[in-house]
Amino acid sequence: MQTPSFTISNDQEHAAAVEQLIQWNQAPDVADRLAEIHALGEAVEAYEESQGWVPEPPQTVRGILEVEMFKRRIRQRQLAELLGVTETRLSEVMNGKREMNIDFARKLHTKLQIPGDVILSLAA
Repeated sequence: MQTPSFTISNDQEHAAAVEQLIQWNQAPDVADRLAEIHALGEAVEAYEESQGWVPEPPQTVRGILEVEMFKRRIRQRQLAELLGVTETRLSEVMNGKREMNIDFARKLHTKLQIPGDVILSLAA
């Protein structure tokens, strides 16, 4: 089966595409639609980029970790488990109550594949 191709050329088509993505993601047969979801998602992203709607990447540890949790569809407790830290430690780092140490930075890089230069810029 060939992967579908989608093109979005105006705001109305964009709104309809986003609604369609929501419906497909909530449907019981979501696993059967992954190619369509991916293709339509790329079309939505391309349209948003062409309109200048792309947000700036996060500039804080909290922002980066919130994006990671969103992308992985996990909660803070699950992120702490993934990183091998306590939920309290993760919360303190995210809220700026504790500095990020080298061990924590290494875990961000190895477990979440966050680029080292990004981690270093956050630690500065």
